[in-house]
Amino acid sequence: MCVSAFSVASCSSDDDQEPLNTGPSYFTATYDVILNSMGVDSEKYADATALGSLQNPNLTQASGLAVSRRAEGLLWSHNDSGDMNRIFLLGSDGSNRGIFRVLGSGNRDWEDMAIGDGPEPGVPYLYIGDFGDNNKVYSEIYIYRFPEPDPATADTSLQWRNVGPEGVDQITLKYPDGPRDAESLLLDPLTLDLYIVTKSDFPARIYRLEYPYEHGESYTLELYGTLPVTLVTGGAISADGKKILLKTKERIWLWSRTTDESLADAFMRAPERVPYLPEPQGEAIAFLPDDYSYYTLSERGASSLPPVVYFYERLR
Repeated sequence: MCVSAFSVASCSSDDDQEPLNTGPSYFTATYDVILNSMGVDSEKYADATALGSLQNPNLTQASGLAVSRRAEGLLWSHNDSGDMNRIFLLGSDGSNRGIFRVLGSGNRDWEDMAIGDGPEPGVPYLYIGDFGDNNKVYSEIYIYRFPEPDPATADTSLQWRNVGPEGVDQITLKYPDGPRDAESLLLDPLTLDLYIVTKSDFPARIYRLEYPYEHGESYTLELYGTLPVTLVTGGAISADGKKILLKTKERIWLWSRTTDESLADAFMRAPERVPYLPEPQGEAIAFLPDDYSYYTLSERGASSLPPVVYFYERLR
């Protein structure tokens, strides 16, 4: 039984297997995030600003979030399990800007998304993690990668616009130590490596897929390290690679690094706790592309009220 949800010494993951397929960069962070992050660093970030409620009634289980690189003030999101393979375009005020159907992909349980560079230089890509697995039963999980659709082509009078299937890459993945429960996808802009952070493990496990990775290929993830957090529901890395966010249902943690450091280097230092107004079922988080300010968005949860887009401004 765990004495503290954040004390590495007092708790272990649900299986005590020895780490498999770990590389030379494997790390184990052993600090206590609560003791090392007393309260909110309010001098660096403003408290939550409510920008507006979601206006698209079909976006009920917003699980991932990304800020458009092709149009200012627009966001991408998606539902998790039970929905079709579609992404939603919305204004930062929650307004409905349209739906895009991602042909050439499935949606078993989309849990998170990221945005950044990809195979074609100068083109922003969306990455969607189809790896939700509460019961830990799936032997394979998937990442879908495709160029960000042009927001100018969105049309709210249509049911949806189609994306692909040309240009929609499916990357098949396996964990080295059996199925896991995960909800967070990170794209490192400095290397284009992808990282998956588990949810129900304590400590949380981080798995890495090194770039390049190709459409139609299968890869075994590398167990990259462990963090003394749990119940991680979303994450993001800033466009310059210097800031990393991981969020839980109740808190958001921020790690910093320099451009010559790895993610492991950053994760070995205790994070800062940054502002978060708990949401009904908050999972999604994303950085602005040219700032360290961030947005959060919630699933509808048990509330009959539509979720709200919250903004947290970086002050210095």
